[in-house]
Amino acid sequence: MEHFTLAIFLYYMNGNPQEAKVWFASENDCWSVIMDNKSFYEKINAHGAWCEVSDIPSKVVKPKIRPW
Repeated sequence: MEHFTLAIFLYYMNGNPQEAKVWFASENDCWSVIMDNKSFYEKINAHGAWCEVSDIPSKVVKPKIRPW
């Protein structure tokens, strides 16, 4: 089961530390954005980033409606 994952990016703006947080549907999606060379991480010149997995499922297997 996959869970929503929060990516946290640390960067500086005008000399002040800032955080950007972005939600993803899975941990793999989160890490692929952080590790990609042309990603958000590079565009904001971040100095740190990590992923935090939540306990909220992003994909839930739903039961099928049965005719009986």
